[in-house]
Amino acid sequence: MNTPVRAELERRRDRALDDLVALDAQEACGELDTATAAQLRSRYEAEAAAALRALEAPVASPAPGRSGRRIAAALVAFAAIAVIVVIALVTAVEPRPEGGFATGGPESGTTVDLDAVSVEEMEQVVAANPDIIPMRLALARRYVEAGDFSSALPHYFAVLERDERNPEALMYLGWMTYLSGDAATGVSLLEQSLEVAPGDVLAMWLLANARYHGLGDRVGAIPLLEAVLASGQAPADIVAEAERMIAEARS
Repeated sequence: MNTPVRAELERRRDRALDDLVALDAQEACGELDTATAAQLRSRYEAEAAAALRALEAPVASPAPGRSGRRIAAALVAFAAIAVIVVIALVTAVEPRPEGGFATGGPESGTTVDLDAVSVEEMEQVVAANPDIIPMRLALARRYVEAGDFSSALPHYFAVLERDERNPEALMYLGWMTYLSGDAATGVSLLEQSLEVAPGDVLAMWLLANARYHGLGDRVGAIPLLEAVLASGQAPADIVAEAERMIAEARS
């Protein structure tokens, strides 16, 4: 596992452990009652444990016959086109509501025109309202669309701290983890995303690529690629690439 994923996991671990130390001090001096302290302790311990499990997860070994240098070069080359490919499919498969984004869910009727909101303003809103997951996801998506994965990453971690089964956060975190060089963990996260949201075309495309290019599992990628084609939602360039990958896997 490479940076920025490891650095962010280490930051989450250290923050949770610091919070536990501070919590003990606050409870000891009477700033927090026993019930509140117990609730917070459970949360901080869960956060620390999750980060530690991720840090200790085994990293897949390079496939036989492929050197680490060749794999690194392939990842760099693939990462160069990854942003373009993702944005193309995001635009085709997951169009944003006309003019904006529903901040309170379909039932709220509250809509914000994201085109009129800067990244800085969105960051301020998210900082002031850390538990509004849809707005945080919208901000992270904007970073992804700009190719700024390092800025998107902390927001996806924050989403998963509040909703550990959020499919969009799992999907993008899996993709970024794969691009960082940890294909096995990336594939696992993408698979979890599809378990929550089966049939998500973008998640299937990303998982197919992570299997195909990261794990060298070309045969295993075929059903995912076929599902992307069958969806009828992929743009022409994605269709052409999926067809090429299937043909190459079967050759």
